[in-house]
Amino acid sequence: MMKTFVWVFLLASTLFFAGCRTGGVILRETPLNLSETRRAIVAVIGEPKSISQNGREMTSQYYDKKGKNIDKMDMARERFYTHVTVLGDRRPYDVQVQVLVEGRNEDGGFDLLDRDDDKAAPIAEKIRQSLNQSRDSRNVIDDFRSF
Repeated sequence: MMKTFVWVFLLASTLFFAGCRTGGVILRETPLNLSETRRAIVAVIGEPKSISQNGREMTSQYYDKKGKNIDKMDMARERFYTHVTVLGDRRPYDVQVQVLVEGRNEDGGFDLLDRDDDKAAPIAEKIRQSLNQSRDSRNVIDDFRSF
């Protein structure tokens, strides 16, 4: 009986902790509204390859290990891209930054290999700086539209 309880507890705790893993770097409580947050993110990652329908998820263009855009995709053995997600339903938002690594498979396509949090940290810091610059340079009058 006790042995069964221990196994059930271990299984439940493993599933719980596996489900809570987010990965990447999270910027907590960013002060800007959604459109200004998106503008600050685009200023760092460049023109996004894709944007979600609600505008809260952006994916950068593919780049190599050194951070340079990949010109000839057929020559690349691995590629990196940044996935940024704006979390929360109202201000202050949290911003999650992930750098994902894809490697070429035997069919010639790409498969997701890993997340690179070491590459995500400097990108997140640049986004934080861009958010702070946007906050300092915005027009206060525009934030309080009366009509």
